[in-house]
Amino acid sequence: MNALKKILVVDDEPLNINILVELLKGKYKMMAAKSGLQALKAARSSNKPDLILLDIMMPDMDGYEVCRQLKEDEKTKDIPIIFVSAMSEDMDETKGFDVGAIDYITKPISPKTLESRVHTHLALTQQAVELREAHALIQQQQQRMQDELNVARDIQLSMVPTTFPQDEAIEVYATLKPAREIGGDFYDAFMIDSESLCLCVGDVSGKGAPAALFMAMTKTLIKSYASSDFSTASIMTRVNDELCEGNDENLFVTVFLAILNIHTGELRFTNAGHNYPYLIRENKSLLTLNQKHGPIVAAMDGLVYKEDLITLEKFDTLFLYTDGVTEAMNPEEELYGEKRLENFLLEHDCKEVKTSIDLLMKDISTYENSASQTDDITVLSCFYSGQSVLASLTISIENQLDNIRLITEGFDTFCEENKISDTPNQKVNLALDDLINNIISYGYKDNKVHTINVAFKRLEDELIIIIEDDAMPFNPFDGGTDNTHLSIDEREIGGLGIHLVKNLMHSCQYQRKANKNIVVLTIPL
Repeated sequence: MNALKKILVVDDEPLNINILVELLKGKYKMMAAKSGLQALKAARSSNKPDLILLDIMMPDMDGYEVCRQLKEDEKTKDIPIIFVSAMSEDMDETKGFDVGAIDYITKPISPKTLESRVHTHLALTQQAVELREAHALIQQQQQRMQDELNVARDIQLSMVPTTFPQDEAIEVYATLKPAREIGGDFYDAFMIDSESLCLCVGDVSGKGAPAALFMAMTKTLIKSYASSDFSTASIMTRVNDELCEGNDENLFVTVFLAILNIHTGELRFTNAGHNYPYLIRENKSLLTLNQKHGPIVAAMDGLVYKEDLITLEKFDTLFLYTDGVTEAMNPEEELYGEKRLENFLLEHDCKEVKTSIDLLMKDISTYENSASQTDDITVLSCFYSGQSVLASLTISIENQLDNIRLITEGFDTFCEENKISDTPNQKVNLALDDLINNIISYGYKDNKVHTINVAFKRLEDELIIIIEDDAMPFNPFDGGTDNTHLSIDEREIGGLGIHLVKNLMHSCQYQRKANKNIVVLTIPL
């Protein structure tokens, strides 16, 4: 669990201190100082604050002087300071910014404004720390020119997620294949809250470490602003202004940013000079999202981006990519191209996002043949089922064969309560009996007690079954052909049963995660 951030309130009036403490104490660890000297001592202690709310009008030493001394001190210069004062003249605010404050709040205080400013500046400060650490890593490695590309690759790949948001309404997967001369591709997929999914794909100009670092800055800023801003236009406008400042390398980035309400299907998006994404419909038609909302990011400050709003239909798949896909070349220097990509999307089941992306990457690699990859290749796909869980049940048993009946009995009751017909009920019971029997009989080499969890999720027209165990790693579906022509003695253990499971279920998937086997089965209702 992350420790609470520490906020130091500095004011010579106890009443003002109490007001600020009461407004923020539920979310932060509060500290107080009644004078400038006390504030300096607290800020320089081993328990220094993460942010300071500083009054200006104080006896002996005013807030301006306190701020000036803190900013001149190497140990405290990075602590963000927000002035909180009744002094509201422009010259007062200007002086505050001149001595190093990051913000200025006038009294009387609006609680929402205070909470928002504190949250934003703590988040930005944390991101700045992470960026400084990333930059320091790059600087250390610049002494070894042979390792520069590896460092850039590490930064790039460490900044993109390898696990994705999970919900019955969506399935998300993405991959990034760096070129030999590392570019600045990136992607991200994260839940802002319980119903808002943020998706983005970007492509930074340039190569090597500078592009990787610029990519890290861009991705970090997007995630930071998206935490409190649900307008993709506003987010991109703010990111553009931030990136333009101090852009000595004259880099820029194309970005497609979207926020999806997974409950309603509402998709708000902004395209900043990026490749047009595709929306693949259930009827296999292809819709190009060809709206333009602004130019590339970081080319010019002061730009105001726009956004569009559409509603996804049930079973739509949103497909995002960078130009490394369409500009991949074969040995004859012919481009992979948009037409070939569109044909691929129409010919494959894009609802299976990981499978379809893996097949696309293989198709691109085959097309390139012996030609070298000249640019990063990034793909992100989001399938929207439009479904929500109507009912769920989790049953846990110990690894004893007699306990399988507890799962059967519990599932039978679940089916009765949720009006699931006999046919899927019987098929699921047959599949579970075989799979769990194999886990208990062959999965453990010790005599210890182990727990096997089975979860059932009833959707509108589908049932999802998830089996989780801590047995030795084993993919029951990775057995090649089923060899049903073999005699009983010639078949592998469980082979015929697994063949039966595959035929009973609509889909069977396996993954090894956190030292556990996870099997996911689906069957239509």
